[in-house]
Amino acid sequence: MNVFHPVRVKGKLVARNEATGSFAPVGLIRDVQLRNAEANGEVLVFNSANGRVTRIAKSNVGSAAAPLKMSFLNVVEKRDPEVMFNNLERLTKMVGRGIQPSLVVTGMAGMGKTHIVKETLTDMGLIESKDFVHFKGRATAAGLFVTLYENSDKIIILDDCDSVFRDDDAVNILKGALDSYDTRKISYITSKPLKDEYGDPLPRHFEFTGRVIFISNISQSKLDEAIRSRSFVADISMNTEQMFLRMEQLIGKMENKIPMAAKKQALEIMKDLHSKYEGIDINLRSFIKAARICAMGFEDPTSLVAEQIITPE
Repeated sequence: MNVFHPVRVKGKLVARNEATGSFAPVGLIRDVQLRNAEANGEVLVFNSANGRVTRIAKSNVGSAAAPLKMSFLNVVEKRDPEVMFNNLERLTKMVGRGIQPSLVVTGMAGMGKTHIVKETLTDMGLIESKDFVHFKGRATAAGLFVTLYENSDKIIILDDCDSVFRDDDAVNILKGALDSYDTRKISYITSKPLKDEYGDPLPRHFEFTGRVIFISNISQSKLDEAIRSRSFVADISMNTEQMFLRMEQLIGKMENKIPMAAKKQALEIMKDLHSKYEGIDINLRSFIKAARICAMGFEDPTSLVAEQIITPE
């Protein structure tokens, strides 16, 4: 649990961690909560156990925080992004080698989670469609069962399939798929048998020997505990400082056709916009947009970049 104070930095309202002095990661605290706390002279208490943010009077900070242990978020906020992604690569390799049946990768959009996972598997000599498959979007319990059956010996990447975490039937299917037993049997008992892509009925149960990698933008605190306990987890959530550091670490590897001068200009423009405005999308996708604009030699690249990466209120 962390206590954040609303403060103004160059006119921008942000939440500062009372214990560490660092700022809250993007998306952790909603703007309306921050504005209300400032107006009422309150602080914001973030409970990492359930992901909730509560406004309380400053006079109650001592009584609210005294009995609490330090939150692991304090550690997360200071991690080197390069170390975070190196760890993600190692965990992906462990799933690729069959050491662990599943991995859950969470964190904000646009930071290259999917790219790292697929690149790591490919670098291991695994071939997409043959050794691993990639599915993106909504998934039902029935659709999940069919997918697991048709790819029962492969690595299955479920990308942004967050609907499975909210479906009790889907979660129960995953429990069977992710268990650490030597034999993992999955069942789906219904009055009408499910059918494969050719219209043939599927068995009501089968043995699953594959592995699953989940990639999601949802918070770790919102993951089903049964899924989390059966899997490795890699949280790629980063605050603004960490995200800019990550861009600096990758600037020489990204968009190789764009001159380095244009990429450096793009990064400086993003930092300047962040210091002046709210609602900046600070991620690798935004950086790529900014770099491409700067490479084209527009007279006013700052305004054009702002139009692309600032979310209207």
